[in-house]
Amino acid sequence: MMGSAGEEEESSSGGAGQPTGVSRRGILKGVIVTAGMAAAGIAAARPAYAADASVRATSPDGRTSVTLSVVSGALQWSVLRGGSTVIATSPLGLKLSNGTTLGNNVTVTLNQHWTVNTTWNPAYGRNTTITDNYQEQRWNLQDNASGVHFSVQARAYNAGVALRYVLLDKGTATISDELTTFVFPDNTLVYSARDENDYNPVAPGSIPVTGTSSTDNGPLTDLPLTATLASGVIACICESSRVNFPRLMLSSVSGQPNALTTFLMEHTARGSGPVATTSTVTTPFATPWRAVVIGSTHAELVDNAELVLNLAPPSALADTSWIKPGKVFRCELTTAAGLAGVDFAVARGLQYIEYDAGWYGPEFSTPDATKPIAAIPAADRHARRRPAVRLRAHLPELDQPRRRPRQRELPHRHAQRDPALRPQHRRPPRLHHLLRAVA
Repeated sequence: MMGSAGEEEESSSGGAGQPTGVSRRGILKGVIVTAGMAAAGIAAARPAYAADASVRATSPDGRTSVTLSVVSGALQWSVLRGGSTVIATSPLGLKLSNGTTLGNNVTVTLNQHWTVNTTWNPAYGRNTTITDNYQEQRWNLQDNASGVHFSVQARAYNAGVALRYVLLDKGTATISDELTTFVFPDNTLVYSARDENDYNPVAPGSIPVTGTSSTDNGPLTDLPLTATLASGVIACICESSRVNFPRLMLSSVSGQPNALTTFLMEHTARGSGPVATTSTVTTPFATPWRAVVIGSTHAELVDNAELVLNLAPPSALADTSWIKPGKVFRCELTTAAGLAGVDFAVARGLQYIEYDAGWYGPEFSTPDATKPIAAIPAADRHARRRPAVRLRAHLPELDQPRRRPRQRELPHRHAQRDPALRPQHRRPPRLHHLLRAVA
């Protein structure tokens, strides 16, 4: 990694340790606090604030900014792009299982800010070298009621913004909810979808109620979530660096037509695992990043998606030589579809075809993935030189309890860290099995 950082001042509590264990959680929130705010720059180290305050991080190109503010003790944020509102003033915070709400009565104890400009080389991806260039504002805060110390970090990139919390006190904490809220401008459309359902363009406050008795139920949508604003800006809400923490969904808020709030999943996505409503973490602990990728066109949004990779932790893999990047075409589970898929992929220079879970028998009841259906050998023989046949498995006995939730959406920097993604031994190049347990 190469680059430089400027104006950085680290305090003894500035770096959070990696989380060790969690149990899980979720909960739908309620009231959104709205208040005005002032935008003013604050220098690197200041004493505690006795009154309202705000700080702003601005992207290197000057087009995008994220503002943190405290108004009457309430922690808030907002986002601008080219002078237009992307996220209006919206509440921030965490809720602990003992009833403490971090964010509704706080004092700023330290402000830090710096600029970072580095590069790194991924094992796979669209670009050989990725630039990680941002300005960060970090507030250390104290909850005035409980005395709990925590911080909020906000970064501004040319590609968008990101925000996360760090619990600073050493010990453990049980998190029952996250209160991060996204209030969009009027006439915003969001493209809501859950699991593998079709996208549904609706106002933020009009996401339909979905779910069953065995899954999370409510006006919920999965991530990533794309929003189109009346100003022409396109924004995509994502998460990154989610390690031992519940998967994020977003929920409409009753009485708030432009607002979405965080919802931390209690159930597994399809209701096949245990339910957990809290997450116990070892502190210091950093929550996942909440990212808003921003673009003027859908193509620019795709280009800017490397923001998510920049927020992810470096890979823990010393050897990434087994990773064979390529594009993949997904086929239906028949011999005819596989043969046609191979021809389709070859004609277009694609490196893989994929049979989804079920190529070894019924998806949720067959634990043995060593005996494929007849379609697999036929497609493999047809592939010969290329493309390779890529197989995806759902093995019920590998389902993990929710204290180790899956990390499906966001790749880690450089390479996927999940050891279930790594083949246990090398296979012939024509038949690359990707065995992945999906909770």
